[in-house]
Amino acid sequence: MNGKPLVHLNDFMDDAPWDGDVNPLEPFTIPDQIAGVRLARLASHGDDRGELTVLHTRQGSEPVLVPHVYLVWARPKSIRAWVYHKRQDDRLAYPSGAFRVVLYDIRPGSSTYGQLNILEVGASNPVQLVIPAFVVHGVMNLDDKPGFFLNMPSNAYDRSMPDKSRLPWDHPGIPYRFA
Repeated sequence: MNGKPLVHLNDFMDDAPWDGDVNPLEPFTIPDQIAGVRLARLASHGDDRGELTVLHTRQGSEPVLVPHVYLVWARPKSIRAWVYHKRQDDRLAYPSGAFRVVLYDIRPGSSTYGQLNILEVGASNPVQLVIPAFVVHGVMNLDDKPGFFLNMPSNAYDRSMPDKSRLPWDHPGIPYRFA
């Protein structure tokens, strides 16, 4: 396609500001929250075409490096457990679906050592969840259809030295049973 464009920059209209008090990634806490875990509500803005959900922003918070981003598809009723990381924090976003996330603190010296957190997240409770290194976690897709969530970990994935330590989902040392 050669020649001059049939549209010009001044043909476009600027977007109007978002209505209401939309605050992307508004922090919140839960009772007995494990030390170092951070929770934030995912904010969405919609119109007749659908919705846009903010997953990460520098607005209103410290700049956070996002060196790696990936999408996880979970089969219906599937369980992804148990795992922890030694060199990274997970920053998980649950904008849709229905998931149960279980956290277990086995960090010696932690003020919440031995504590368990159970979260129901997804479409009815869209959140970003930051899980610090050495906190054991597992996820179950509660839905009868596939679901997805995103991870924006603090370090890029290194195929030559994966930062993931695992136990089977039904390991007796974890005081939780996925049903």
